[in-house]
Amino acid sequence: MMQSDVIEADLNRITVTDPFLGEYQRLIRDVVIPYQWEALNDNLPEAEPSHALANYRIAAGLEQGEFYGMVFQDSDVTKWLEAVAWSLSQKPDARLEQTADEVIELLAQAQCEDGYLNTWYTVKEPGQRWTNVAECHEMYCAGHLFEAAVAFFNATGKRRLLEIACRFADHIDTVFGPNDGQLRGYPGTRKSSWR
Repeated sequence: MMQSDVIEADLNRITVTDPFLGEYQRLIRDVVIPYQWEALNDNLPEAEPSHALANYRIAAGLEQGEFYGMVFQDSDVTKWLEAVAWSLSQKPDARLEQTADEVIELLAQAQCEDGYLNTWYTVKEPGQRWTNVAECHEMYCAGHLFEAAVAFFNATGKRRLLEIACRFADHIDTVFGPNDGQLRGYPGTRKSSWR
């Protein structure tokens, strides 16, 4: 197939009519996304607290507390935002979109002046950014933020999450590279191989 033969599909205009796949879309929209929302807000008594949104509120200075959870906890929020975006592209939902907009504003408030965004390091390990790229999921969390930002923009046309992601990408660009004072590393490298 030649490059000119590639057809791009606008996912906002595709309707899945297959009952099997359509049922999965319905389950994600009606069951999974609301359940995940309750988990992110620590409203599930049968589940260990996520503290994911609380970590962002602490990082934003909106509440007091300590970071709780795993080093990759931020990705739970951005994965939820991406799922919401894909759901909105299939079936608009003003209330769900407003909730997502509020979460996006929380991320904006938690983002550091230089564009960095990771609550583990902002709240729990200040001063330790980019010291263990191989194991501490900074790039992993950033990647999920980037995916959510693109999906949300494509679904809604709103740029706010995309702006947050671009600020973080610009920050990463200043940290990593071939120039003096920049890190040469990527997820999966061993700390001993950094320069």
